[in-house]
Amino acid sequence: MTGKSENTARYTAEQLEAMRRRGAGQTDWDMSHEEAMRRRHADEEAPQPYPGWKDTITVELPQPKEQITLRIDRDVLNWFREQGKGYQTRINAVLRGYYEHEHRSEDHEAQ
Repeated sequence: MTGKSENTARYTAEQLEAMRRRGAGQTDWDMSHEEAMRRRHADEEAPQPYPGWKDTITVELPQPKEQITLRIDRDVLNWFREQGKGYQTRINAVLRGYYEHEHRSEDHEAQ
């Protein structure tokens, strides 16, 4: 078999947790959290967090994606493909952004 699947590493949740405990995949950048926050607040162009941003943090593993058939306008699909590798992930990110916006709007209206 040839293609991307040959290069795909698969891990169980237990293996990933063991890797995290060992520090695998962590950056070796030595900047402290305090220094990073000082630099961020000093940068006028740095985006500022919105109220409730901490509620959006997740620490669990993401759910597996579901493979579906989806009809998309040809010009839209071509545009995403022109963006290069990872275009399906970008399509998912756009859909997720819309979903989260609408979900927050529904939650806000319910209050």
